[in-house]
Amino acid sequence: MSKLLATLAIFLIFFGCGFKPIYKITSDDVDLDGYSVEVANQVSREIIEEVNSTIVQGENQKFKAILKIYEDLTPLIVNTNGTVAKYRIEIEIAYELIEIDVDETISTGTTRGFAQYDVTESEIINEDTRKRMSKIATKNAIQIMASRIQSIISK
Repeated sequence: MSKLLATLAIFLIFFGCGFKPIYKITSDDVDLDGYSVEVANQVSREIIEEVNSTIVQGENQKFKAILKIYEDLTPLIVNTNGTVAKYRIEIEIAYELIEIDVDETISTGTTRGFAQYDVTESEIINEDTRKRMSKIATKNAIQIMASRIQSIISK
C-alpha cells in the first residue's frame, strides 16, 4: 500500500507540474531542421567550428539562413600600468532567412552572445581562454538565432 502511495505521489509531483508547450507543429510536413546555413563573411576557425557543431542542417532544406558574424573584444578592467586584466567577447550574428523555393527573404534579425575572461601571466593560456570564450559566446548567439528561426519556420 505504501509503495502505491509513493508511486502515486512521485507521479503527481513530476507529471502534475502544469507544463504546456508554447509552440505546436500543426502540419506533419514541416521539418524544423529544414534549413541550411551559410556564413557570408570571414570569421575565425573557432567560430566556424561552433556554427557547424551547433546547427544541425536537415535533409529536406526549404530555407537558407545567411549569417554575418562579427566578433568584438572589449577590455573591461584596465590596470594602472595600461595592461588589461579582464576582457569581454561579444559575438553578433546578423541573419537573413530566405525561403529557397521563391527566393524571398522571410525574416531578418540580430542575436548576440557574450563571454568574459580574466587575463593570466601566460600568453598561451590567454589565447586558449580567448578561443574557448569565443566559442561559448558564439554558441549562445547561435542558440537564440536557431530558436527564432525554428519558430518562424514552424508557423
